[in-house]
Amino acid sequence: MKLHPLDTVPIIALRALPLIEETGSITRAAIALNVSQPAISRAIGALEQKTGVIVTRRIGGQIRLTAEGERLAELGRREAVLRQDAWEDVIGLKRKKTGAVRIGSIGASASTQLLPPLLSRYQKRFPDVRVAVREIPEQEIAEALKAGLVDVAITLAQNDPSLEQHPLADDYLVAFLPNNQRWPQQLSPRDIAALPFVMTKGGSEPLVRKWFAQAGVVPDIRHEAQQITSLLALVQSGLGVTIISDLAAPKSYPGLAKVPLDPPAPREIVLARLAGNPISEAVSAFWDMI
Repeated sequence: MKLHPLDTVPIIALRALPLIEETGSITRAAIALNVSQPAISRAIGALEQKTGVIVTRRIGGQIRLTAEGERLAELGRREAVLRQDAWEDVIGLKRKKTGAVRIGSIGASASTQLLPPLLSRYQKRFPDVRVAVREIPEQEIAEALKAGLVDVAITLAQNDPSLEQHPLADDYLVAFLPNNQRWPQQLSPRDIAALPFVMTKGGSEPLVRKWFAQAGVVPDIRHEAQQITSLLALVQSGLGVTIISDLAAPKSYPGLAKVPLDPPAPREIVLARLAGNPISEAVSAFWDMI
């Protein structure tokens, strides 16, 4: 790649030009920059040699900038502002006052039940950190972490050595049925397979299918839906029964009965991140808080 003429110019020359323009003196510029006057002179000489233009001239005992020097002085001022802004940003990140945390969530059980109290605690401590939540299918969470799409994720426990995982909650599947008759205290796969079934297309689907498959039973799927409200509305309308995560269930479900499963279908929900060094101080603070 071809270098720009300014790429090899001593940065001290660009920083000195605005000061020379203000003071009319290389000596005063050197004092302001805490370097020697010969060092400034050498740097400006290197600048003129690299660019092929004269940037200073002596008029009436003072050093003045040429038109080319004034343009380069503007570059020096911008560099100083950028440097200060970058430093302040770095200090803010280090003190966890700024930055961002991108959180992956497997669905309603995480987004509506687990995340709100966690985010409330975090934002009280670090109000200027930006937090973004992205719902991602369970089977894609690990890849999202590895691809850097999210920094941490609330997901099901995974057998993946590349992930560091911290337990958050124990969850289990439950059945929802119309509350128009007395149901057994627990329902088996065969009990539910005898009824019209509404299959969730959310994060619990793989576990629901596994629960039926382990019993050698195939559910009678009549409808499918992803949103919890849609699933329960179909059940309320008498179109079937469904199975969802208990954590994802609403606090109130009029017209419906919630019944445990037999055998139980537990699942462990964790906070996961890539093993190794944290991406940023803001992300590290969120992890440490959990």
